[in-house]
Amino acid sequence: MIRIEQLTTRQGSFTLGPIDLDLGESSYLTILGPSGAGKTLFLEACMGLLTAHSGRVWINGTDVTHIPPEQRHISYLPQDLALFPHLGVKENILFGARHRKVDKELAESRLGELLDLLDLHGIVNRHDVTSLSGGEKQRVALARALLPGPRLLFLDEPFSALDATIRRQLQVSLREINRQLGVTILHVTHDQEEAFMLGERIAVMIAGRLRQIGDRDNIYYQPESLDVANFLRNQNIYDTTVAAIAADGSLQMENSITGAPSYPGAQVGDHVAVGIRSEEIVIIRSNKPIGPELQQNLFDGTVKDILAFGGTHTLIVEVLSTGTCVDVELPNCAMRDLGYNIGDELQICLRRHSLWTIKKEVNDVAV
Repeated sequence: MIRIEQLTTRQGSFTLGPIDLDLGESSYLTILGPSGAGKTLFLEACMGLLTAHSGRVWINGTDVTHIPPEQRHISYLPQDLALFPHLGVKENILFGARHRKVDKELAESRLGELLDLLDLHGIVNRHDVTSLSGGEKQRVALARALLPGPRLLFLDEPFSALDATIRRQLQVSLREINRQLGVTILHVTHDQEEAFMLGERIAVMIAGRLRQIGDRDNIYYQPESLDVANFLRNQNIYDTTVAAIAADGSLQMENSITGAPSYPGAQVGDHVAVGIRSEEIVIIRSNKPIGPELQQNLFDGTVKDILAFGGTHTLIVEVLSTGTCVDVELPNCAMRDLGYNIGDELQICLRRHSLWTIKKEVNDVAV
């Protein structure tokens, strides 16, 4: 549906790209990155709102690099929504279709579909769009973007100004729109929860480059660079050295972690970062048998601090043998059952299959 080849552009001193991307029909890709990463710039370059300095953009097999945005059969939902205050709800929704000269009967048919899909029947005859709530405005803007029947829908931080409950409702609506209408969606966001909930695939953008593209598990559990790992809030990242390579190809580290995954060209003596997500660490219960997958990377420790969040607690555990600290995340129900307090001793397991390894380069920031 959309293919991007070596796309680059500049804005002031900021350079975007080069970027390569291939997105299929009816797919949903989220571009995830911090503020200032170049996400909006990337959307504008894909849509033709910003001139590409080099590279090509293909939509449905056609090179559109030098074709104006209005001829690309795409729709765009910007952060500010851009509803017209002098038009009512229905007129706002129909505006794009009339501008593109969509057949009147077809437009009315699509309008009926979207009123059902986005639950807009109660407000469709409202004349003053400024009286709508934030969530209602968002649904009206989304209906306007969808009514012309675009092949591609570009979303730029569409829910950033909404409260959590309304945001979740609209996120669920977007999943349904993608399934029912088959529209291909390219959605940029800095919200990690939103990116993982909506994207079939996720691309992490940092400093104008796509650092990693993959499915949810690949991005979440196997970061390919330290900047991706740090952005995705991997708390347990340890700077160490490869001490040995096992017969099965896994790595043993000087900090006593064993069974870490290898990487191309791994050698004894390589400086690496090895990590594991805090929710993947297992607390060993003395009254329960230990399965085969939990018999490596066992460490005795002491609870140094306990951090309480909305639905989880994080134990800060000091490993007795090394003095390093490990974050262990527990859901509230598990925390209530275990009843840990600061100063308690416990044993933890860094599960082998949950570890990731990244070879450190000269310019990598120490972890």
